Amino acid sequence: MIDKINWNLTYLISKKRAACFFFFILLTTYKSPAQKRESAETSQFYKVISFDEKIDFGKIDDSVKWIISNIQDNSISEVSGNDINDYIFQNPGDYEINFKETKKHDEVCHHPMFPEKFRIKVAAVKLSYDFSQITFSKKLQKGSNTDLIVTVPAKVLTKDNSITKLPAPGMSVSGIGVVLIATPEEKEIVINNKVHFLKYRLSGTIDKETYLMFDFYDFNNQVQTYNLPQFIK
Repeated sequence: MIDKINWNLTYLISKKRAACFFFFILLTTYKSPAQKRESAETSQFYKVISFDEKIDFGKIDDSVKWIISNIQDNSISEVSGNDINDYIFQNPGDYEINFKETKKHDEVCHHPMFPEKFRIKVAAVKLSYDFSQITFSKKLQKGSNTDLIVTVPAKVLTKDNSITKLPAPGMSVSGIGVVLIATPEEKEIVINNKVHFLKYRLSGTIDKETYLMFDFYDFNNQVQTYNLPQFIK
């Protein structure tokens, strides 16, 4: 009898763990509507990055030639094969990339194919969040969650101090049965190349047991995601 009870307890615990794991997997593959959102300006570019950053194009054959043109200052650079992955886009502006495959048509290519011409946008501002220091003014729990403040440190850098003020970046929350609205406490950030403590006020409800995923946007409309390790119940 005792063995049967122990077996039942073990089974229930395993079942609960499996359910939690299922919720976590489902959440990490779920994309919120805000995360899917792209502006018309952003969609015309292959990639939008910040100054002094690289782009990983994958493994490229040496037969590929890349011509990189800065539309603003008309400067041109040429690299081959994988060297494109080490190219640093130092200056803000729009770049045109020419992709040229020098192999013959009957030779096999072992790399991704790109359009003959495409554009990269390099922004003059860079934002990075420090999720190791994120804090919550209250414990999130199932039911109503109001007047809860999320604070996250963020480093904001600009090229040659060219930008002094910017609208506060957005944040969204997703999860199963979650309707939470995040509103920045400050509408505008004064850029001083120091750490900013960005605050967001949460309001709304969590109707089901779930994990939460916080999508923090940068000024290029790119997402930096924080997965809350706490299981909400």
